[in-house]
Amino acid sequence: MPRLPAPFARMIEVRGTPCTVTDIEDLSPSFRRVYFAGEGLRGREWAPCQVTTFLVSPTEFRRYTPDAFDATAGAMSILFHRHSVGAEGPPSPGDAWLNGLAIGDSVSAMGLEATRSFRAREVPGPVLVCGDGTTVGLWNSLIRWQGDRARVCGVVEVPAPDVPLVRDLLPGVDVVAQSEQPGARVLSWLDDAPRSGEVTHAYLSGHGQTIQRARNVVRARCDLHRSVIYTQPYWATGKVGL
Repeated sequence: MPRLPAPFARMIEVRGTPCTVTDIEDLSPSFRRVYFAGEGLRGREWAPCQVTTFLVSPTEFRRYTPDAFDATAGAMSILFHRHSVGAEGPPSPGDAWLNGLAIGDSVSAMGLEATRSFRAREVPGPVLVCGDGTTVGLWNSLIRWQGDRARVCGVVEVPAPDVPLVRDLLPGVDVVAQSEQPGARVLSWLDDAPRSGEVTHAYLSGHGQTIQRARNVVRARCDLHRSVIYTQPYWATGKVGL
C-alpha cells in the first residue's frame, strides 16, 4: 500500500471502525492470532477474501484477511504471519506493529471488502488453493465457509517449524516446508501433480511472482479456463507494502 504523510494517514485512520484487542494467541513461531471486538463490526456482511486495513506506522498501511468474523457479536480474528521471524535486521513495519499490540489496545480497522475479481464463490468443488504463510488465515476461513459444499485441496508453503500447525488448520491441503526461493515448493508441487479435470475453480494468492507462474500451470494441469482462476497477490519480491 502507498505511504502517506502522517497527517493524511491519520485522517484516513480515524474514519475506520474502532476496535479493541481482546486476546492474542501465539500458535507457532511465525503465526499469531489476534482477536478484535467493536460495535462497528456488528451487522457487517463478511465472507472469505475480504480484507481490512490498519495503520501500522505513522505513514504506512497494511491489509490483512480476517480468518473468522462474527457479525452478531461484533468480533473478528486475524491469523497473522510474521515474515520477520528468524530474519536478520529489524522487523517489517507490519511485524513491528503486531509485536507491539497488547490486550486492551484500541485500533482502527479500515474497510472490510474484497476485490471484484477475488471473492469467495459458492460453486461446487473441488476447489484448488495455492499460497504461502500470508494465505493460511484465508484458506482456513475458506475451508470452514465451504463446509460440505466443496472439498478444498492444493498446496501451501510455510517455514518448517510452522508446518505441523498449518496442517491442522488446513485439512485437505498439502503443507510443505518453504525453501529460500519464494514459491519454489509450490511450483514444484504443481509440476508434479497429476493432471485433473475434477477441480472446478482455483484461488491463487500470496507471492506475486509465484502466482504469475502458477496460473499457467494450474490452467494446464486442471484444464481450467482463466475466468475461474482467481488471483490476489499479497506481497511481491522487490516491492514494499503491496
